[in-house]
Amino acid sequence: MEYKKFGNTYIMRLEVGEEIMESIKKIAECEKIALAEVNGLGATDDVTIGVRNPNTNQYEPTEYKGRFEIANIHGNITMLNGEPFIHIHIGCGNEKGEYRGGHLLKCIISATAEIFITTYEGVVDRKLDDKIGINVLKF
Repeated sequence: MEYKKFGNTYIMRLEVGEEIMESIKKIAECEKIALAEVNGLGATDDVTIGVRNPNTNQYEPTEYKGRFEIANIHGNITMLNGEPFIHIHIGCGNEKGEYRGGHLLKCIISATAEIFITTYEGVVDRKLDDKIGINVLKF
């Protein structure tokens, strides 16, 4: 992973074999990013996407292998228990034009990924909402 800061935005490039969630968390920890918006694109051949099951409050994972263009990486960085909390959704399509999308659990880069992290002043925490079973924004 390589990255450079321009004003309030970090632009990062991931290389073959690097994982998106780990890489974003690493830069958030190194640069002490507490609040940011994340956008990107790239290519993968190994992605795991989750969709939340409201009955179990768990993200049920589905793993996809094959050639995929990452059309959209979008999400945010906030804080949970003093640590960066990375919340990312992904959309990607294969060579047949089939599109997969949802909550990003894991994504290994097969060529490159270009990710922009735009930071904001301040801190937004998260708290567990017992009714719905997820960590929601806490103001």
